[in-house]
Amino acid sequence: MEDQKGSVCSEQSTGSVSSVLAVIQGQHRRSPHRNNLNFAQTSVKYPRFSPIFEYCSPPVDLISTLPDFLIQEILSFLPIEDAIKTSVLSRRWYPLWTQIPTLSFSHSSFCFKLAKFVEVVNRTLQRFSGHTIKNFSINFKFTESLASYVEEWVLFAISHHVEKLCLVFDGGLVYAPFAESTPFWLPQFLYVNSYLKDLTLRQCVVSPDGYASWPSLKVLSINYSRLNNEAIENILSGSPNLRNLKLHNCERIKRISSRSLEVLVVDGIYDPHEKEDCVTEISCPNLQSLSLLGFMYRRTYRLMHVSSLSKANLGFVMTIDKKDKYDYTKHRYILRELLEKLCHVEELTVGTWCLQVLSIWEIKGISSPLSKRSCLVLDTEICEWDLPGIVSLLQSSPYLKKLVLNLSPCDNSKFEFDQEFFNSYELDGVAFLSSANWIFKSFLQSLEHIEITGFQPSSSGSKLLVELMQFLLNDATELKKVVIYEQSGALYRSWKSSWPDRNMGNFKRNQIMMIISNSIPVLKYSSG
Repeated sequence: MEDQKGSVCSEQSTGSVSSVLAVIQGQHRRSPHRNNLNFAQTSVKYPRFSPIFEYCSPPVDLISTLPDFLIQEILSFLPIEDAIKTSVLSRRWYPLWTQIPTLSFSHSSFCFKLAKFVEVVNRTLQRFSGHTIKNFSINFKFTESLASYVEEWVLFAISHHVEKLCLVFDGGLVYAPFAESTPFWLPQFLYVNSYLKDLTLRQCVVSPDGYASWPSLKVLSINYSRLNNEAIENILSGSPNLRNLKLHNCERIKRISSRSLEVLVVDGIYDPHEKEDCVTEISCPNLQSLSLLGFMYRRTYRLMHVSSLSKANLGFVMTIDKKDKYDYTKHRYILRELLEKLCHVEELTVGTWCLQVLSIWEIKGISSPLSKRSCLVLDTEICEWDLPGIVSLLQSSPYLKKLVLNLSPCDNSKFEFDQEFFNSYELDGVAFLSSANWIFKSFLQSLEHIEITGFQPSSSGSKLLVELMQFLLNDATELKKVVIYEQSGALYRSWKSSWPDRNMGNFKRNQIMMIISNSIPVLKYSSG
């Protein structure tokens, strides 16, 4: 096997156009004695030495002894160009790549122009001899002149009963769909398929003529695509087993209704061209996980039937245009309505923007609605204007058992305050925590577990983290475990109670504060 590999390296260079195309076309010439090479047949003469160690037989080629279907599964994990090149290893390996269950083509992995990429895809599909395809993926920058080729590739995948189809057309976009490239119109024959289980689309026009028929579809991800309300209703009606739906930067969706959905991710879009407030209604009675993320302009979400929810993530941001006047009252009502609908969820994740809207509530004396949540996750760097919002959520979580602080840097750490409000109130976060000490004593009687992720010693938010942790440790009387992870994901330190039925002792609480405080050179902690 080692000699065979050596011959491969000598005959072709990795990533070259000619070698890949030559292999696909069957033009590589193999030596008639390729499989019979041994040391006796080589023409090079080596000087003889007295053997020091006993002679051992050459290692057995265990991979080649595997059955074909296992080798094909292994090849499916390789880039397609590397899988093709294995055909020159031996006669046994020559046809194996033509039946691999995964075909994945990405222009970024080929070091040649788009026309050659299309040629490689076409000839690869011509040589393919398998009966079924589990996974078919295309990723390149689409142009309208290639529409007929892409339709043929999709038809090829469908005719081979593909189960997972990924059509990703990357135009280098940020927020505005189709700003730099033409979208691909999905062919109508794709909307009727009984084998498809997983579908991912990017920069496509999704517009079925009638109802779609995807009875086996379980996972659907649509990104930067044109998808109107009628299209999403037709798709959801024709996908009775759909479990996971992700809509990333898709416009004009007014209603998401499904009885089968269990996981829904809606990532909003910043669209300053919207002239009126737009509402997307969500009615999914069996939904278990909901994430509302990304930038929104005038679009909001209204939860209609979500009684089965156990996890929710409010990581969205509502931004304003320079011509608009900031309306924190409207934002307060939008967020309050969402929290009221999510009061029954077990785990709630809240981002920086929502925390700072809650901070305005708290400053104006408006409390958050009570909830039954047992786990609260805060995605924030912890700045001054986060603290009142954190207090508000803790106050509304009397059954809270676990608190997670994700300290990873975020892009939306600066709140768009109304200038009049901002000038009229100067917030001192440390002083606010001191004045709110009674809240922690009243509402942290169930907290047992604190977890900090993304911890960075000497970071800008470390001082506020120390103040927040000091209040939490002083007043969480039932605390049993504290875990801190660094930004890299490595465990920094952990503490837990010696006995499961007892809380954490004062010695360990003081030790935690000393560890965190010592990571900030300018702070000195005193256990009092």
